[in-house]
Amino acid sequence: MTIDHDDATETRPTDAAEPPASRSAAPDSDGAVDSGSDRRFRLEEIGPSAFQASVIALVVLVALAGVVATAPAAAGLSSDSSASSVAAGPTAAATVEAAGPVGPADRPEVSGGFSRSTYTGVAGDPVRIRYAADNPDGPTYLLIGGNRLSDTGQSVGFVDVVKISGTSETTINTRTLGTDASNVKSCGLEDTTCDLEFVDESGDTVAENLSALSSSTGAGGLARPLVPHRYRLAITNGTFVVDDSGVVTPTESADQADLVLEKPEFRDDVEVFTSIDPGALDEEPDSESLERIRDNGLERTAVTKGNRVVLGFEATGIWGALSHFAGEGEELEPGQEIDTEVLTDLLDAEEGVSLRVRETNPGRNEPRSELDLSQADPEDVTLFVADATELDTPEAPGRFYLVIDTSDGGAFTEDPEPGDEFAVEFALEGTEGERYAFADGAEPPAAFNATSATDDGVSQQFPYWEASDGTARAEATFTVRERFLRYDHVTDDGELLVEVEDGQLTGTTSLLPVREMSATFVNDAGDAPFRTESPLEISDGNFTVDVDLDEVSSGTRLNYELYEGSRLRDSRTVIVVGNADNPDELVIDDAPENVTVTEGENLSALRATARNAGGLTGEGELTLTVDNGSEAGSWGVRLDPGESRTYGFGSVTPDLDPGTYAFTLRLDGDTHGGTLVVESDPATTTIDDDDSQPDADGNGSDTDDDGTGDDGADGNETATDDDGDDATATDDGDDATVSDEANGSDTDSGSDSGDVPADDGEADSVGMLPLPFGTREALGGTVLVGAIHLLGHWV
Repeated sequence: MTIDHDDATETRPTDAAEPPASRSAAPDSDGAVDSGSDRRFRLEEIGPSAFQASVIALVVLVALAGVVATAPAAAGLSSDSSASSVAAGPTAAATVEAAGPVGPADRPEVSGGFSRSTYTGVAGDPVRIRYAADNPDGPTYLLIGGNRLSDTGQSVGFVDVVKISGTSETTINTRTLGTDASNVKSCGLEDTTCDLEFVDESGDTVAENLSALSSSTGAGGLARPLVPHRYRLAITNGTFVVDDSGVVTPTESADQADLVLEKPEFRDDVEVFTSIDPGALDEEPDSESLERIRDNGLERTAVTKGNRVVLGFEATGIWGALSHFAGEGEELEPGQEIDTEVLTDLLDAEEGVSLRVRETNPGRNEPRSELDLSQADPEDVTLFVADATELDTPEAPGRFYLVIDTSDGGAFTEDPEPGDEFAVEFALEGTEGERYAFADGAEPPAAFNATSATDDGVSQQFPYWEASDGTARAEATFTVRERFLRYDHVTDDGELLVEVEDGQLTGTTSLLPVREMSATFVNDAGDAPFRTESPLEISDGNFTVDVDLDEVSSGTRLNYELYEGSRLRDSRTVIVVGNADNPDELVIDDAPENVTVTEGENLSALRATARNAGGLTGEGELTLTVDNGSEAGSWGVRLDPGESRTYGFGSVTPDLDPGTYAFTLRLDGDTHGGTLVVESDPATTTIDDDDSQPDADGNGSDTDDDGTGDDGADGNETATDDDGDDATATDDGDDATVSDEANGSDTDSGSDSGDVPADDGEADSVGMLPLPFGTREALGGTVLVGAIHLLGHWV
């Protein structure tokens, strides 16, 4: 018959056209029996006599009658080392004989075939074998192993026979196969009844069950779980030939295939993300799934207190053990939630698998917090399995996720607190030079009784690491932080600030985006009070709340309340401002660009108007600097929101010479620049030290040899006496400035410095005229004239 093969499986009909004939067959390189359907023994032709021919004819007739009577019991499908298929429906009888004496002639025929020629899996993981097998008159068996390895020429070292009657597929747990915990109906188990026979090449019976089979075949004294190798699969009727090297060959087989087990792999990173407790979302616990957890989460290593941290691990070679601890007949499927006790049992089984989650920054004299799965409540820790993302896992999940609640009273030995830091380590243990081994020589061996469990001198070893392998580790960290909303713009009093143009409250948060929160704003100011409501949007650890501020001016105060569902989470005052970064901003609204003063005058012409452009009462200092940046004057400013005030600088008299100077006004970061022009005082004449003649307008000086000054055309005169004193006089009677190089300077306003002595007569003029008096009189007159001149008056 034929059977549809999976993927790369060929379908090949069995030759049923020819009648059965006696054939010899020898094991192939794997120990398989060559079908050799086209190879037959032929009788050599002889020349008989008539009598002999009669006798021979009679014998042939008797022999043919015997063959017809016994054909159903002795016939079977031909054996082939390839994974051929058999035709659906009745199968022609074809006798298969191993080299040497044939097995019992009363074994029923068996038919069937595998769905593919090679089944590939990972050592330690389950592998599903699909086939068609039929033996209406007796049991059908699946031979696993017993083959010869081509590279060494030796037996693979393992033989198991599994009873598969009435089934179409078998999932083999390669971690427990050959042990006392095998998940299949192994003929090596006490509760499985099998009709087996093992004979040597001479036809002598070697054993009638697996337990009695020589340890050289690998069926007895299994040292460790099934290691990565190629193992032969054969559908048989339970008869086998054992050669001297321990290779076991089925006497009859319906079909053969290969089971190739690969070495397990390990991914050296840990996936970490955080998710919210579904109870906080008012969801039913039954609706929880890994996909839902991920949808409600965020990929980050900072976990908010009360939320859940999700840790994902990926490895192969552990799924057979997990399936075993999950329960008899349990097949783990991606997306499935399983009891955390399954993982706990694996970690406690001396299987070389370890998982640790420990606090790394405990305080002084404080106990370290650690994850304790053995004491975990199902509501505190959840275990999910999932498909691998990188590793090749043909028949098993490749990842598992631990979902751990960080609330108080959970799975940690000490409640996690904000600020706690945790290290995560998942490892497949290995020590170079050592290998996993079963602790005793029982047959079959106990599946999870490693030597490390009974010998303290032996460390745990992952069953599939070789002697040259060390420990494979995957590590990660996460931290616990407080639940918070932190606003970006807040006053010292805790009031919130929102810009009138932007209309948004912003900040950061440790809450996850799935939380549904809303804010209400109430404005009772003005003629029409209003209330608005806006959702609080969370994204990547930031939040925003839009505020409708139409027709709302700076300085307006709103009542703000934040709700999560019906629960009030926050209540504050919101102040509308122009600039949230500078909510009490003071600005210079008005000031002159150019100011002109006379030398010696104050700056009463310079006035500046300051305004509070923010939403809070502002304080600052209005300063005036001139030319070189030195401060010329300042005002302390305190203004309410929207208030303006003008400040003058009439109390400031700059000590500046005539000229043009730049000035700057500064207030709370705002600046205003202008130009200050200082003009000369027209009532003041500057007298220089060097000799000079009056210019055309009568200003100037002249000194003769005897120290007498000459007249000036307009009555202004500069005189220098013998001791070097100079003087300037102004006859307008308003101001007078006296400057002396040795003694300094002095300035008067509208007053004389002394009285003027009386004279006998009044002179109309003073000039260089010949007078009838001598030198003494002339000297006295000169002194008198000089004194009068110094007083600033002509008499």
